[in-house]
Amino acid sequence: LAMNIAVPDDVVTEARAAGLNVSRVATAALVEELDRRSKSRALDVYLAQLADELGPISAEDEAAAVAWVDRMLAPASRRAARRRRSA
Repeated sequence: LAMNIAVPDDVVTEARAAGLNVSRVATAALVEELDRRSKSRALDVYLAQLADELGPISAEDEAAAVAWVDRMLAPASRRAARRRRSA
């Protein structure tokens, strides 16, 4: 099955200049996103099971978890700077 996607001309030009196979990169990106969504759904199911078994988490634990996720999703440069400050 073939499909057309819209990619800005400058991005395609730069990708081709870099020797990238645009179709292969787009396919890999779609596969990665589908995998990420599948894992996210599985995590939601697991967390719901834990809540059923153990009860809800405390507001303090939830805040700590949100802070941890925010740190993990921060750009690598910000994480490195934070490590240097705490060392």
